[in-house]
Amino acid sequence: MKTTKTPRHEKQAELAFPFVSSCLRGLFLLLFLTGFAFPAEPKPKVAVFPIAGDAPEKTRERVGFSMRAKLDREGTYEPIDGARMIDITSAAAAPVNFTTPLKTVQELLKGSDADVAVWGEMNGSTLKMNVFDFQQIDPLPHEVAKRIDEPTDVRFVIEEVLQSLAGVKKFEHPNEEAVSSDAKSQQLWESNPNLVKDGDFSKQEGWTTLYQAEMYPPPLADALPDVDRVNVYRFKGDDGQPNNALVMNLSRGCAENNGMACLSDPIPIEQATRYRLSFRYKSDGPKLHVFVKGYTQAPDINGKMVAREIYRRQVPPTGNTHGQWQTVVDDLNPQHVVGKVTSLRIDLYAYLHPGMVVFDDVVLKAVGEQTRHASDDAIKKPLTAPKSRQ
Repeated sequence: MKTTKTPRHEKQAELAFPFVSSCLRGLFLLLFLTGFAFPAEPKPKVAVFPIAGDAPEKTRERVGFSMRAKLDREGTYEPIDGARMIDITSAAAAPVNFTTPLKTVQELLKGSDADVAVWGEMNGSTLKMNVFDFQQIDPLPHEVAKRIDEPTDVRFVIEEVLQSLAGVKKFEHPNEEAVSSDAKSQQLWESNPNLVKDGDFSKQEGWTTLYQAEMYPPPLADALPDVDRVNVYRFKGDDGQPNNALVMNLSRGCAENNGMACLSDPIPIEQATRYRLSFRYKSDGPKLHVFVKGYTQAPDINGKMVAREIYRRQVPPTGNTHGQWQTVVDDLNPQHVVGKVTSLRIDLYAYLHPGMVVFDDVVLKAVGEQTRHASDDAIKKPLTAPKSRQ
């Protein structure tokens, strides 16, 4: 076999490369562990035009808003906000509907930086939409036509439209963990303490209002809050006794864009323990999406220990109660396949429709062992150690 002598400088490079590679791996591992985040690339923007047609205006607005909200939560794309889309559409010589040519849509979107356009109409109970990705080579828009016979159909029809976009995964819905109302959990529910600080809003502490850039503790007041504000309202209950409750007052602009939230202080929890959440609410319009968020402690880029969200439980959404009190009860099994969930925060979030929503008697208690365990096949250890090569 013929051999070739390697030049000295090439041999030095070969010897140095493993060291350089090891240093690079160590650097990336350090960046990962310290939470360093590289600048994210901008997401493709989606322009969802106001939906035309003869269906009720509120229904059409709801469908358009839901499309933008789902795109925002899914995270692959960035939706252009509804107010800007109304301004863009106002420049059209004729209503933008399902038959509007692609060329007209492109002209309207000049200067918007839109990468994807979604436009169409809803006549009666039939939604017909065009979806066109300007970054793809498809010559024609994708067309989606579906009937919406029940209010519950809206979610699935919207998801089918959005799943026609490249990169959008099939939408998954949180598992609705049924309340395991066994004798032991009931006994613990009755005897264990409420872990929520000021769950009855009697002490004016333990809660923070979040609305756009505003953050403030809800103040105590003898009157209902002004529009787009939150306060702890002091009133007489059904029994005639003084009572306090948290009240949110959402304008149409607030409800259809960011919504409004009130976040509890962190609640320390035990490992491998199931918890039960209960709260009362009444709404004359706003829809609720209450979340329970779980955190662990991890170092930031400076080595300081900070709270990082690693668990989220979405309580099944609820809506208008026409001013009547309703009680929501939900079980949660806070856990993560790698880190330990050490604390929880309750996120009372309202959106979609304007009006007032009232919260009271927020309770979180430990109710026994967990009934569901997280798993991830990607990090499971092999059943047997691999044999060494001979």
